[in-house]
Amino acid sequence: MSSFELERQEGEGDGLVLVALTGELDLTNARALELRLREAAPKEARLVVDLNGVSFLDSAALHVLFGQARSRGRGGLAFLVEPGALVARTLEIAGLPQAAPTGASLEALPPASPTG
Repeated sequence: MSSFELERQEGEGDGLVLVALTGELDLTNARALELRLREAAPKEARLVVDLNGVSFLDSAALHVLFGQARSRGRGGLAFLVEPGALVARTLEIAGLPQAAPTGASLEALPPASPTG
């Protein structure tokens, strides 16, 4: 069974919740990932998920990330992914930046849309 960690980061405020994921995300932990992301922030908050510490992800994990993007709306979810991150190319090929704002840093993310 693959493992992952989800850690809330400091610097939260203005309706923003920042969490960092590390480890491997795959079919064996996709359900737990979905639950942890859902519980990480209230629906009205903008959830920013740092994926730079993820070393592997499969289609089940991608399904969870895309599902979160759908349920939270374009302004309610964003991802932090540096160009050199291990999963950056996979996320790009899968089209995650088209589903939710993605940037290398909080400053690089577009502001949340007022309609969420």
